[in-house]
Amino acid sequence: MLAELWAWLTTPCSPAARRLGYLHETIALSARHRRCRTAWQTHLQHSRNALLAATAACKQHRGALILGSGDLLDVPLADLARRFQTVTLVDVLHPPSVKRQARRHANVRWLEHDVTECLADVLALPAGSHADTIAALGLKQPGRFLPEADIDFVASVNLLSQLPLLPCQWLLKRFPQYPESLFDQLALALMQRHIEYLRRFDAPVCLIADAEQISRDRAGNVLAHTDFIPALFAGMNPAAEWWWDIAPDGEAGPGCNSRHRVWALEWRNARPDG
Repeated sequence: MLAELWAWLTTPCSPAARRLGYLHETIALSARHRRCRTAWQTHLQHSRNALLAATAACKQHRGALILGSGDLLDVPLADLARRFQTVTLVDVLHPPSVKRQARRHANVRWLEHDVTECLADVLALPAGSHADTIAALGLKQPGRFLPEADIDFVASVNLLSQLPLLPCQWLLKRFPQYPESLFDQLALALMQRHIEYLRRFDAPVCLIADAEQISRDRAGNVLAHTDFIPALFAGMNPAAEWWWDIAPDGEAGPGCNSRHRVWALEWRNARPDG
């Protein structure tokens, strides 16, 4: 508890990231990893392996762009730094531990950036905003980094299903007059826009993301189930897949556990006209 409090007080982040809960979630994720280190080990190794395998498609090795770098638990930073002239780590915020790791490599930089490019709009919505205005947040097309010609590899790392969580939670509390279905539709739209964004890069892309989420009780009864494949990955085949025991027995509540089926998807020629 003291470690989490110290991290809250000492981790630099933008007011928006703090206000929307990103700092809290980053600290909580680090704490969960410490508790679930053994259960997460296989998932983290699979993620690192999938990223390195995807770099085999690169014809050049100038820049690698890592979206959702987080705590770097699932990112083989040293290997990427050896393979590419520059590595750019992108997340809403970067803990001090990440900055320390990055400083060990002269060719690694970190950038704090909202990859949905809609968080400022979320916070700026006035009270009484119409439902159509809220839904329109999911129509925005992210564009940062697309013009950079020296990006030869792009990865989105265990980020996709997390993108809509905090903005939609914020909006649901701020606009309780609207049904949850409005925010569910917005969440789906934000994830779809992210996939479209990745496809617009003229470089090999690796998307590591949840394909399915299942929570069960001690008896094995399903408490919650989300299948992302029909809405996000229809007709796609993963280069690799595995199960992530994200919340072993007791972590998600007494007698409960949660598992995610994770897919690693690759696009060798990302642009539709490529």
